[in-house]
Amino acid sequence: MVQSPVTVVGAGRTGRALGRLIHRAGIPIGAVTCRTLERAREAVAFIGAGTPASGLPPGRSSGLVLVCVPDGAVADVASSLDVARGTVVAHVAGALGSEAAAGARGAEPGSLHPLRSFADPERAAAAFAGTACAVEGTPPAAEALRELVRRIGGVPLQVAPGGKPLYHAGAVFASNYLVAILHAAERLFEAAGIPRDEGRSALGRLAGGTLDNVKASGPEGALTGPVERGDDRTVARHLEALRRARPDLAAPYAALGRMALELAKSRGSLGRDAADRVAAALESP
Repeated sequence: MVQSPVTVVGAGRTGRALGRLIHRAGIPIGAVTCRTLERAREAVAFIGAGTPASGLPPGRSSGLVLVCVPDGAVADVASSLDVARGTVVAHVAGALGSEAAAGARGAEPGSLHPLRSFADPERAAAAFAGTACAVEGTPPAAEALRELVRRIGGVPLQVAPGGKPLYHAGAVFASNYLVAILHAAERLFEAAGIPRDEGRSALGRLAGGTLDNVKASGPEGALTGPVERGDDRTVARHLEALRRARPDLAAPYAALGRMALELAKSRGSLGRDAADRVAAALESP
């Protein structure tokens, strides 16, 4: 059961967006803290509820404490909190497990990480419905956090103990590295003589269609291209062109090609001879 009130420690972009969602769900907001009282007042105005404070929450906290500070400060802040026994203390860092919040004496430590960008808190809160949120912690903390996620419109993802770094690395592949890959694709289109705006539009449609296919059929069903069809000559031609024009992209192309090859092999779409030829092309100097 969600414990209330909810205290927000570090009401930056993530803390503000979550605070607004919690308030809109009808859950009481307690202290809202920032480094300065002025920023805390701004955060309370955005959230629509709460008591502004600077530094740590005043007095002893109870209910649920959300620690929304930078990853490197989570453990120090948690260990400095004064909380009632049984209070759930949860941080929102992606790669840290509940152990980072275990320094809060008498608390039930947990972690809650929404799979969403909070660059714009207003837009993030407005579009939050259906957002997957990784939840991890002691059984009481995990139960409370799963309920909280549902109450604010999200979908809880239960992460196994010790699994947060792998979970977060997966999120980086799906988001940050996807952006980096599309940037590389734009650069290659430009090198091929295609104007940036035209290339960006075309690649956006291609990537969007691919994501639709992944949603419908999973990665195995969505994989296409020269690796999937065993076209080692095209793979070799790509690498030759990359080594001439953009040598910095040859190694990433080959690494991703090896991942695609393993996926193609796992679904049985390549014979052994074709797979060996593609592997050789990817390894060629």
